[in-house]
Amino acid sequence: MIDRIKNWLFYREFDTPKHVKHTSVSINPVSSICILFDGTNEDDRKKVHQLKKTLNLSGKRNIKSLAFIDNSLPLDNIDYAAYNQKNVKWYGIPFGEKVEEFIHFNFDILIVLCKKMLPHYEYIIAHSEAKFIMGTALNKAEKYFNLMVDTGESQDIDDMISSVMKGAEKIAIK
Repeated sequence: MIDRIKNWLFYREFDTPKHVKHTSVSINPVSSICILFDGTNEDDRKKVHQLKKTLNLSGKRNIKSLAFIDNSLPLDNIDYAAYNQKNVKWYGIPFGEKVEEFIHFNFDILIVLCKKMLPHYEYIIAHSEAKFIMGTALNKAEKYFNLMVDTGESQDIDDMISSVMKGAEKIAIK
């Protein structure tokens, strides 16, 4: 019963934005990239940080990330954009300055590196102003992603990154 109430409240507040438009987009040239990922594991955060460096070898791209830390500890002493359980309403809607800034920044590409589609990820992805959204094949991803890649049974961040980058490489114009 409580799950049905949570689901009803989530989608009542969800209110898919009217500005979402399905247009043909190209990922070349890309000047801004954002990465949404589960940053609970420190090794995963380091790997995403390395990915950000790799994507910006020229120094000309604006690369941002937003990590979800699966705890309720204060996020005062971290030097990267993150939110945690304290920034998610009990029925799944994320809130806070970092989340709002991430949603409303007009990125060229949003890369989603999440193990499963949790309600707060779905909200951020659905409301993102990114022109092109890509990531691993998650439940409900077909509603939001322009490019989905399959990682099989693997939940490893390295496999997710590798698969998404291979998929982007295949569709990039050279």
